[in-house]
Amino acid sequence: MPTHLTVRGLVIRETPVHDADKLFDLFTENGILTVQAKSVRKAGSKYGAVTQLFSYGEFCLRESGNRHYLDSAASLELFYGIRNDLNALALASYFSELIRKTATDQPQPQLLRLYLLSLHHLSQHDRPLPLVKAVFELRLMTELGLMPNLVCCPVCMTYLPAQPVLRIGEADLICKNCRPEISPLDFETKQSVLLAARQAVYAETDRIFQFRLKGESESQFAEYAERYLLNRLPLSLPTLKFYHDLTDPGGDLP
Repeated sequence: MPTHLTVRGLVIRETPVHDADKLFDLFTENGILTVQAKSVRKAGSKYGAVTQLFSYGEFCLRESGNRHYLDSAASLELFYGIRNDLNALALASYFSELIRKTATDQPQPQLLRLYLLSLHHLSQHDRPLPLVKAVFELRLMTELGLMPNLVCCPVCMTYLPAQPVLRIGEADLICKNCRPEISPLDFETKQSVLLAARQAVYAETDRIFQFRLKGESESQFAEYAERYLLNRLPLSLPTLKFYHDLTDPGGDLP
């Protein structure tokens, strides 16, 4: 007998099937579900909007065997603002790829919350894209248990070094004068970048975006977060390349 369940989730991938049906991946607090929806690609479909990419809603599903089928759905947030900006859309797609490649079947409510907060800022256009991207990357590492130790220098125990070095290989920070040797993975930076990274890693989820950076500090923060993520998650990420092709044509990945 089929069973029914009601979940709140975010559509993170959609695939057209048959004439007007769709398969979509639904990211919920308890993992990712693949759902088949009948006739939602027809003009005027009742559930066309809520089953589109980056839509958050409440979904009533019918479970039969290992498959899930859409019975009904109600929209909670469509994040329309993302669709007005190709760069924001590309960044949201990168976040989606990261989620699909790192999410587990275990409950991960904070990971869903992180994604929704990030989409909110992309939709509202109230934070620079590089800052949203960097916060998402570092907080994702935290939720996966791969965060750096940014509490203090392990040699002299200084909390806020005058010349902090964020060591990507060792996943920590150290004072420039305390560093025993120079590594190509060492990231010499400013105090403002260290404080921003701490905010992304250690703050309560609702507060991770509550800071501002400008100019070189913002650029360094973005570079550090991406380099740290790629060092810890050696994944193939086509959406990251696409994002960089849009925002920095001709540039190289860190």
